[in-house]
Amino acid sequence: MKVRRLSLFFGVLIVVIIGIQITQVSSLDDQQKQVNQALVVAKKSQSKIKQIVASPVDQQAEVKNATYLVTDFINTVNTHTVSQYTDALKEKATLKVINTLSQQLAPSVIFGTAQKFNNLTVAINRVFDNHLQYAIVEKSDTQSVVYTLTYDIDERLVTDIQRLPLKGTYDNEK
Repeated sequence: MKVRRLSLFFGVLIVVIIGIQITQVSSLDDQQKQVNQALVVAKKSQSKIKQIVASPVDQQAEVKNATYLVTDFINTVNTHTVSQYTDALKEKATLKVINTLSQQLAPSVIFGTAQKFNNLTVAINRVFDNHLQYAIVEKSDTQSVVYTLTYDIDERLVTDIQRLPLKGTYDNEK
């Protein structure tokens, strides 16, 4: 009788353990799916990092080209009147940037004729994933202006522009 009770007890214990394991299978499947998704995301970000580290020459070429295009953009802004911005900047900037330049950021000091601004500095301010933020300092006879603009490397367009206040005069002491 003792053996029968003992075997019955162990049988019930094994059935309970198997039942618990079966009920945990679905939660374990969910956990495995979450871990696999996290692994995929980690592999993607690791491949981006490897790609950036593996090809610094390509990155330098892209940044150099972007700096040239941003300088060309600012020169186009300086050599054209506000009414010509729509046509002159069509391939270089988004419509939002063209509207901002035309309506809000047009030169604020004009004495009879349009001022001649000279680009003093075009420098990278911040680097995002595929966006470069530039700081551009321009100077005319009467004022100095600082622009920050964002250039999208993938779209090859200026996507944002802002004018910052510059207190005092700016002298490039290089």
